[in-house]
Amino acid sequence: MLEVALARILSVSLWYHFAFMVVSTALFGLGLSGVVLALRRRAADIPDKLLAWAALSVPPAFVLGYLAYNLIPCEPFSLGVDPLQWVYLPLCYLAVTLPFFASGLTVAALLTRYARGVHRLYLFDLSGAALGSLTLALVLPALGGSGSVFAAAALAAFGSALISWRHGHRLALIACGMGAVLLALAPFADKLVPVRISSNKVFSKVIADPRRNLYTAWNTISRVDVVKYGAPGREQRSILIDAGTALTRMAHPSAPLARLSPGEGDEDFFYKLFDGPRVLVVGSGGGREVLMALRDGASAVLAVEINPAINQLVAERMADFTGRLYADKRVTVVTDEARSYIRRSAERYQMIHCPHTISNAALAAGSLSLAENHLLTIEAFNDYFDHLSADGVLLITRPEAHLPRLTTTVKAVFEQNDLGDPAQCIMIWRKPARSLSFYAGFAVRKKPFSPQEVSDFAALLSRRGLQPLYLPDKLESEPYRELLTSPDPQSVSVPFAAILEPATDDMPFFNQRQRFSQVSLSDLAAVFNRGREGRMALENRPVAEAVLLVLLVQSLFFAVLFIVLPLWIFRRRALAGQGRLRTLVAFCALGLGYIVVEVGLIQRLTLYLGRPVVVFSTVLGSLLFASGLGSAYSRRFASPAAPWLAAAAAAVVALATAFLSPLIVSMTLVWPATARIMMSIAILAPVGFVMGMPFPMLIKRLEMSYPERIPWAWGVNGFAAVVGSVGAVVLGMTLGFTGVLVCGVFCYLLASLAALTKWDSGTSL
Repeated sequence: MLEVALARILSVSLWYHFAFMVVSTALFGLGLSGVVLALRRRAADIPDKLLAWAALSVPPAFVLGYLAYNLIPCEPFSLGVDPLQWVYLPLCYLAVTLPFFASGLTVAALLTRYARGVHRLYLFDLSGAALGSLTLALVLPALGGSGSVFAAAALAAFGSALISWRHGHRLALIACGMGAVLLALAPFADKLVPVRISSNKVFSKVIADPRRNLYTAWNTISRVDVVKYGAPGREQRSILIDAGTALTRMAHPSAPLARLSPGEGDEDFFYKLFDGPRVLVVGSGGGREVLMALRDGASAVLAVEINPAINQLVAERMADFTGRLYADKRVTVVTDEARSYIRRSAERYQMIHCPHTISNAALAAGSLSLAENHLLTIEAFNDYFDHLSADGVLLITRPEAHLPRLTTTVKAVFEQNDLGDPAQCIMIWRKPARSLSFYAGFAVRKKPFSPQEVSDFAALLSRRGLQPLYLPDKLESEPYRELLTSPDPQSVSVPFAAILEPATDDMPFFNQRQRFSQVSLSDLAAVFNRGREGRMALENRPVAEAVLLVLLVQSLFFAVLFIVLPLWIFRRRALAGQGRLRTLVAFCALGLGYIVVEVGLIQRLTLYLGRPVVVFSTVLGSLLFASGLGSAYSRRFASPAAPWLAAAAAAVVALATAFLSPLIVSMTLVWPATARIMMSIAILAPVGFVMGMPFPMLIKRLEMSYPERIPWAWGVNGFAAVVGSVGAVVLGMTLGFTGVLVCGVFCYLLASLAALTKWDSGTSL
């Protein structure tokens, strides 16, 4: 629970970097704890006192680590301009590592002390993790960021009381007291220990100003703040998502429409092509586009927004400001993931409007992925076109940097469906800027725009000071004309970094603009020199790519420095006996395999399940609980061949899941939400069950031969998961989700090979 909560919370403060950092550092802390325990002179002998004090250290470690993190003024986008950031950064890592080191030390001690019951221990460990994933959906909205950490610490305190009871009632009573205090403080924790918001964020001062910050709330998708600005009588409000990583302006019927529009109302041209159009707004946010559609005569507006907190603000809490916009009989509001909803809908629309649906709020990073965007893939455009009338318009606004890939993706859809010449069906424009513009527009429909429509739109752009980038039959439109007409658009040269390969549901990283092989040292330097300009760098710099590479290198470095190197230096103490390499390979491969398959399945089912809270609760909960059941069931198998057969079975089932799940998802995407959740559980349960079996089997084997290696095996497993948590994302962006799952299959095959050892040969893991 704490791992997911911290990823959600800390990403508010430091965006991409720390959202990934929390997950990888959490796993690093768990791995380091095993190493420390393995280096004791009597690693296999875990006294009651050690176990009790390790458990008792967990609750204060949660709170102190979190408090220390909030006090350290670390700003990753300023690493290149502020030398002190190189001191603050490792301190932040230590702070985040602390709670996971303490909890990992306790788990490793339990596994070593009670190795004969490892199957049951692993069952309860994984079941607790599954329950924590489900509980977070209730705790985070109710208690907020800091409150969730305090609640997790309280649960840890009550758990440590149970562990400490055997050593002495005094320690158990102390743990219960800590738990009671922490639980009592949890509702007030956000005020006692407010989440530190990075000063690099443009809106950090506004959020901290109680006169301008009208409302703050948490949910499992994001933190949202409502801030006001403008002179009295001309007040405007914006909803800030994750402290300003993204924002959406709130509709205000008394304000001129031009003041609500980054493009000064250019989109309304397309609404006026129809008489009383039916409109679908994808990502309705604060309601600006809903208001525009109504003012331009829409007969019906369906607004789809994934964040329930935003819908609640517009429809209820701020309803007076928005003129009770969502109470209009023409408006229907749906809280859902838009692609998932559209695929299930049978409606057709004259307008589908996707206004700046940019997925680089903290959710993208906290969910272990680089802004997967299922709204702009080939399959997404097929869904849009299926739900447009014959003359309907799909209107998209994006940063200019995304336009080339948007163009090639739409062209691929036209070619696949034999829709004619896309060069006559697309118009592209932007708001002038010194470099790449944050606001650009893209309109497409299945039938060509008429010469009169093109001429009228060109005149509108001229009046409003906007720049056409591509209009049918206009000459001044390179490179977009070439992208639309070239038989090989990926070979076309564009004046800025861009990936021209069309996005697909298997690789929906639409916002990725450079391949990892193209990220240079100068790119890294530029990313970490941005300071307060860091937010805008997300649109025109390879920020996420650079951070992922840095995290991967960093994970390898720290894992080697603090896990592999100490074990190598003290190998005679920790690794006496035969089979050291097999032990290393087996537990390393299991750690890599589990995390890689887990991340791949989260990515694969994101579109299917829709809302992020449902994705994480279903995928993590189902996988972890099924793995716990698999662990418990594995005690039935005492055969020497059982460990390698279990790892091989995990590989087979994971491979079947990788190739069958897309077919199942496609066939059942139109099912109701409850049915899709049940189907997801059915998909996940078999693979989770078999993936839970090899680890306790191999621990049991070590207990019978080299029990002093058990903490070390825990450490190696954690080290592999550190690298795998980041590496799986890199693999997804390089090979696609199917490729990620196949890599997980190879990891389990490697573990099976390492475990293929005869018991009577005198050798052992």
